[in-house]
Amino acid sequence: MPSDLIKGVNEEYFNTEKPVKTFLHLFKYQKINIIFSALFFIVKNSPAWALPIVTANIINYLSNALQQPQNRAAEIKMIIINLAVFGVLALQNILTHTLFIYFLAKAVRNIEANLRLSIIRRLQQLSVAFHDKTSSGAIQAKVLRDVESIRSVIMVLMNMYLPAFASFILAFSVTMYKAPIISLVYAAAIPIVLLLMKLFRGRMKRTNAVLRHDMEEMTSEVSEMIAMLPVTKAHGLEDAEIAKMEKKFKFVFQNGMKLDIVSAVFGSANWVAFQFLQIACLVITVSFALAGKIGTGDVILYHGFFNLVLGSVATIINAYPDITRGMEAIRSIGDILESDEIEFNETKPTVQKVSGLVRFENVSFRYPDLQMHALDNINFTVQAGETVAFVGESGSGKSTIMQLIMGLRHPQEGRVVIDDFDLAEVNLQSFRKHIAVVPQSVVLFSGSIQDNITYGLPNVGDEAILRAAKLANALEFIEKLPEGFQTKVGEHGAKLSGGQRQRIAIARALIRNPDILIFDEATSALDVISEKLVQDAIDTMVKGKTCFIVAHRLSTIRSADKLFVLRKGEIVESGTYQELINANGEFARLQSLQTR
Repeated sequence: MPSDLIKGVNEEYFNTEKPVKTFLHLFKYQKINIIFSALFFIVKNSPAWALPIVTANIINYLSNALQQPQNRAAEIKMIIINLAVFGVLALQNILTHTLFIYFLAKAVRNIEANLRLSIIRRLQQLSVAFHDKTSSGAIQAKVLRDVESIRSVIMVLMNMYLPAFASFILAFSVTMYKAPIISLVYAAAIPIVLLLMKLFRGRMKRTNAVLRHDMEEMTSEVSEMIAMLPVTKAHGLEDAEIAKMEKKFKFVFQNGMKLDIVSAVFGSANWVAFQFLQIACLVITVSFALAGKIGTGDVILYHGFFNLVLGSVATIINAYPDITRGMEAIRSIGDILESDEIEFNETKPTVQKVSGLVRFENVSFRYPDLQMHALDNINFTVQAGETVAFVGESGSGKSTIMQLIMGLRHPQEGRVVIDDFDLAEVNLQSFRKHIAVVPQSVVLFSGSIQDNITYGLPNVGDEAILRAAKLANALEFIEKLPEGFQTKVGEHGAKLSGGQRQRIAIARALIRNPDILIFDEATSALDVISEKLVQDAIDTMVKGKTCFIVAHRLSTIRSADKLFVLRKGEIVESGTYQELINANGEFARLQSLQTR
């Protein structure tokens, strides 16, 4: 897929305050295709432009032949020549129209594909904080619906606006040459169009913005509804869910109707104005013909041209709502492409090697829009190769520490040090290549088991895949499946059990041979048998590597080198499992709660 547009669609050129300028910039890397498309458009449209002239000529030649019989042969010859010329122009349309569509489609599809790729690329660069406040449904709407709206605008411009402008210029030029006073009637259409656009532009813009927001919310709620279907059915809440979605659809319906009504009034006002102009044109041309200033055929010519002008202007008017929708789509996409919540990695040094030493120095962290600190003055050191566990009640800060270690979030105070470098000063993407994470909620995509294990790793051999699966205690159940490693796991791994998904995630972590391992409550949702298999796999993995474990079941961390006990964002205890039990403090209290 071409990538040249990706270099152009960025914060430097993407300006939601100037959507038209941004829109024109999309064509920057498609100039050749657009030029060829425009050239073939001119040629393929020549029959439509020539028809009024040919019709007028034939009527004039026919009138002359009837009035001057002695010149009939010459007049008939000219009629035949005009018909032949028009026939040739009509036949060439077959080829030139195809070429016009080919070059136009090539340009538009490139812009569409690369614009989507630009959005995806930016989404990968944006921070976790951005994704926390932006729903997946809204992002889907921007990637799919808004890009489609921009594509539609390009097609409208090339298929409707370009013919309209070209027809207007041709008709105006010919009429200006032959009958300047009639061209003034044509010119009167311009201020009418501009006035009506000015009157309706603000309302269309506002209504489009509201409708776009409603569509994003609706897309997000539909995604949530689908994900919640098992819970909905389990609690018999189908009717409540239908009622909730019906309410959202009603908002979309109402605002969609508002936009349609505004567009209808806009189009009707234009139509009425143009009918009066058409009558004026007809009166003027007929009076000229009666005065002997133009021929009968010229009346047809000017009236035909005026119909061409009216059709062109009507096209511009009727397509204007599509243009405003496209401009709103550019503003919508700007929420992503103009966002400054980006991990800036390009100019920072890359991490080539990690031994695994991790140190928190006076680290404090607070989530946006919250007054309380999630972590308050955290200090600890983990030596390379150690296994440490973090325990505490929900909301005590365990997972936040894991996110800071991965560089997904950054402390407002203090620093996170890996080996001898400050995590804030290195290329995080290169650093994360040395980390593997097994989360509580495993994310699998709808490919094969092998695809999920080797995710993001090119050219992985079968031996490495088998070894990773075996160490993760996953090989036995995989080999029992009819298609083995090629078994499709379904959307989000729906065809596998929770324990099987967890072991696939462990195999995915193992095959990377990471220097730092993170287990974020990896066994909390498993049954006893699955937990034992997963725990055995974890014990195999951690040997010789720095390992961080967030534990829900405290019995699973007996073998950890050190435990840190968190309460309300502070470390209140640390030591080995037995030391903390003997201390009879917070850890002992948590342990006693689980053993009751």
